[in-house]
Amino acid sequence: MKIELLGINVQRNPGWDRHFTIMGFADIGLDDIETTLRGVALARKGREFVALPPKVPGAKHGDLGAITWNANGKFAGEVCEVILDGYQRMGGQMPPEPTTKQHNAVNAARRYAEKAAHQDDGQDDDSGLRRLLGAGDAE
Repeated sequence: MKIELLGINVQRNPGWDRHFTIMGFADIGLDDIETTLRGVALARKGREFVALPPKVPGAKHGDLGAITWNANGKFAGEVCEVILDGYQRMGGQMPPEPTTKQHNAVNAARRYAEKAAHQDDGQDDDSGLRRLLGAGDAE
C-alpha cells in the first residue's frame, strides 16, 4: 500500500527523559483506498518509534477511536517509517543516545525481571485453598 506524507507538525523540545514521548503529528494519504488520515501521532516508546492512530477530538481516556490499528503491526510500521523519514527531513530532534548510567540501569532492570521470572517461590501449592473449600486430598 502506498503511503504518502501530506504534512507534519513537529513537536519542539520533546521530553526525552520520559518512557513515552509524542514527537509529532502527521497527515498521511492512502491513495489505494482514497483516504486521508489527519493527526497520526509519531511517538517514541522506550527505544522504538511507533505510529499511533488519530484521536477523536474531545475523546476521553478509554473512548473508542474512529480508526484503530495494531501499533506493532505491519501497517503501523510502514506508516511509522514514512512519518519518521519526514520528521528527520523537517529537522525534528532525534532522541539522544543513552548515557552509560541509563544503559546500566536498563540492563539491571532486565536482569532483575529475568531472575524474578525464573525463580520458583513455592507458591504453586494449593492445599490451603483446597482445605478452605473443603475439596478432597488437602493435606
